[in-house]
Amino acid sequence: MTMLARGALGWSREIVLGLYRSVLLVGLTAPIPAIGAAVWFFGTLFALSWSAKLTSPLIVVIVATAGEGALGAVWCAIAVSIAIRRGGRPLSQAARLLAGKWLGLRIEAQYRPLPPVTQMSTGFWWNGYEYHRTEREARRQGRMSHGLRDPQLYRDVLWIAAAAVTVLPAAVLPLLGLGAGISMVPVHAGYGVAMIIVGLALAPFAWRTLGPVASRFLGSTGPAALGKRVRELESIQADMTQTQAAELERIERGLHDGAQSRLVALGMSMGAAEQLIDTDPAAARTILAEARVSSAAALAELRLLVRGINPPVLAERGLVDAIRALALDTPVQVTVRSNIPSRPERPVESAIYFAVSELLANAAKHAHARQVSVELGYGGRTLTVAVTDDGGGGATAAHGSGLTGIERRMAALSGHVKIDSPAGGPTCVTVAVPCVLS
Repeated sequence: MTMLARGALGWSREIVLGLYRSVLLVGLTAPIPAIGAAVWFFGTLFALSWSAKLTSPLIVVIVATAGEGALGAVWCAIAVSIAIRRGGRPLSQAARLLAGKWLGLRIEAQYRPLPPVTQMSTGFWWNGYEYHRTEREARRQGRMSHGLRDPQLYRDVLWIAAAAVTVLPAAVLPLLGLGAGISMVPVHAGYGVAMIIVGLALAPFAWRTLGPVASRFLGSTGPAALGKRVRELESIQADMTQTQAAELERIERGLHDGAQSRLVALGMSMGAAEQLIDTDPAAARTILAEARVSSAAALAELRLLVRGINPPVLAERGLVDAIRALALDTPVQVTVRSNIPSRPERPVESAIYFAVSELLANAAKHAHARQVSVELGYGGRTLTVAVTDDGGGGATAAHGSGLTGIERRMAALSGHVKIDSPAGGPTCVTVAVPCVLS
C-alpha cells in the first residue's frame, strides 16, 4: 500500500509538472503565430466589411475579399517579421534555458556581437556595414543589417517556425483535453471524464517534444560551431604549451639543483681522493666513502625525476597496476576496481595515471579522507575513472587548482571531467576519455 501510494503521488506530481511546463511552452511558442493569425483574421474581416459596403453582388465581394486577403497576407508577413526581429532572440534564449533546466540539454548559441558605431573624420557615422549622416540612423540601420547577417538569428527564425508546428500543438493537447473535458462534464459526463483522463495522461509527455526540436534548431550554425571548436583547440594548444614549458622547467631545475650538483661534487671528491691516495690513504678512503653516498643520492634523485616523467611501472605493467602501486603509496586506504580488458593507448594511460595521482593526493591532503575508491571501466569506446572519497567535499575546479590542470589535460584528449562534491562530502570525480584499447 505504501509503494502504491508513493507511485500515485509520483504520478500526480508528474501530471502537475507536465501541465505547468505545457503552459510555459504554449506561452513561449504561441506569441509569433498568434500575431500572424490575429493580423490575418482582422485584415480579412476588415476586407470583407469594406467590400460588402462598396459592392452588393456576391461574386464581386468574393473577389475583393480574396484580393484584400492577399494584401492581409502581406501585412501578416510584415508583422510576423517585425515580431521575430524584436522577440526571436529572447524567445530562443528562453527556450534554451528551459531545455537545459528540464532536460539537461546544453545548447549554446553563437550570436555575433553588434559592431560599434563610430564617427569618422568626414563627419559621417560608420556602423560596421555602411556610412550614415546621423548617429541615430547609423545605429538603426546597423541593427537591421546585423540582423540580416547573423546566422544564429536565422536559426532562431527556424526554431520559431518549427516550434509553431511541433512543440506548440503537442504542448496545447493536454490543456485542450483538460479544458474541453471540464466544459463537457455538465452536458456529457462520460465524454467529459474521458477527455480529462486523456489530457492528464498526455501531460507528463507532451512537453518533451521540446528536446529534439530544441537540439535541432536552437544550437549554433555549422560555421559558428566550427569557429568555437577552433577557439577551443587554440586554448588547449596554449594550455599544453604552458604545461610542457613548466614540465621542462621542472626537469631542468631538478637536474641542475639535484643530480647535476651532486655529480659535480662527486667529480671534485674523486679528484681530491686521487691526490691523497698516496700521501694519506685513510683520508682518501673517507672521501671515496662520501662520494659513494653522494652517487647513491644522485641516482635516487635521477630515478625520482624519471619516475615523474614516465613511471616504470606504468610502462611495464600498464595503467591498472600503476594505479594499484599509487594506492599502496597513498597515506589513506584506497580500493582499486577495474574491468578494463586490455591496455589503452599510451598517451591516455599517462594522462589518466597522473590525473588519478593528483586526485589521490587531493583526497589525502585537502579533503582529509579516510577511504578512497578508484573504479576503472570501459564502454562505448570511452575509458572512465571514478575516484570517490569520504572527505569534507566542496571541491571545485578553481583557477590554478589541480582539478583545473586535470580538465586541461583531458580536454587535450577530447575528454572531460565531472565533479560531484557537495559540502560535507562525499566527493566523486569522474574522468572520461575516448580511446581504443590495444
